[in-house]
Amino acid sequence: MKKQFLTLVMVALGLVALGQSTLPNGTFENWYWAYHPTHANQGFYEPSGGFFTTLNILDTIPTPPGLMCYPTDSAYSGDSAVRVITKKIDILNILIPGLVGTIKINWAKFNATLGRPYIYTTKPLRFQGYHMAFPVNGDSTAVVLLLSKWSTSAHKRDTIAYNKLVYQGTINTYTLFDTAVNYWDNLTMPDSITVLLLASAGFNAVDMEGCKGQVGSQAYYDDVTLTNINGIPTLLMPDVDVKLYPNPATDFLMVTLSKPVKNGVFEIYDAQGKFLSRQDLGTATSRIALQGIPSGTYYYKVTNGKSNLNTGMFLVTR
Repeated sequence: MKKQFLTLVMVALGLVALGQSTLPNGTFENWYWAYHPTHANQGFYEPSGGFFTTLNILDTIPTPPGLMCYPTDSAYSGDSAVRVITKKIDILNILIPGLVGTIKINWAKFNATLGRPYIYTTKPLRFQGYHMAFPVNGDSTAVVLLLSKWSTSAHKRDTIAYNKLVYQGTINTYTLFDTAVNYWDNLTMPDSITVLLLASAGFNAVDMEGCKGQVGSQAYYDDVTLTNINGIPTLLMPDVDVKLYPNPATDFLMVTLSKPVKNGVFEIYDAQGKFLSRQDLGTATSRIALQGIPSGTYYYKVTNGKSNLNTGMFLVTR
């Protein structure tokens, strides 16, 4: 009853749409089996969608720390959430904070690259989600949001917005984290977004040997989202490749799919994410009429009536 009341209050205030997320797979409902021949179990689960990734690949080295990220049915909503746990590579004496986020390991330098392209047309107002925390020996958990933009003149990334929320002590029931996005630069649109959900707050992406935390600290996350962002999120691992010609277009688009799609549909949205039109994709190559659509930037979705298969952007010039 308490959870139902909280849900009604949150929806009424417009703070968060529970069970949904503006971030790809921010509900952590979807996972895939990542096969790896040198892993003890021949692979591990990774979040689907291509936005959130893990450090589970470290469990394939000769002295593996163990998996650090799992799907869990202990969810705030839906059937699944994510559990992260801090581990250690004993022979190297390196602590690896459990995390899920926009991250990729650089093996040569033993550090991490953070971020994904920022593909939205507006800037977020709030960073939100639900979490539980089970730190060990005074450890703390944390969530991080970083928006940045590459400066061609200075040859470096400029920070547009940064939030880091650190939590100490046990949180044994799902609790909302909710913060206004802290903008350092209100005038510039970001081109990169970083989100980190951590079991130990002392993660160091520049030098992973400098990470701090306690082995065994755990955290659970679900329904992680940003508010007030518009645009059609890009599928970074699409099910079907799409080629458009001409782009920019005037009166029509020729849409070619890498394979036929049963019940295929091509949907068009404007730069604010407003739906404009829907046309069937009868074959692998289809002609999409653009009559009545003025010059501008537009997004598209290719669907099969049940799920999104690909997304992207095109231009119309008159």
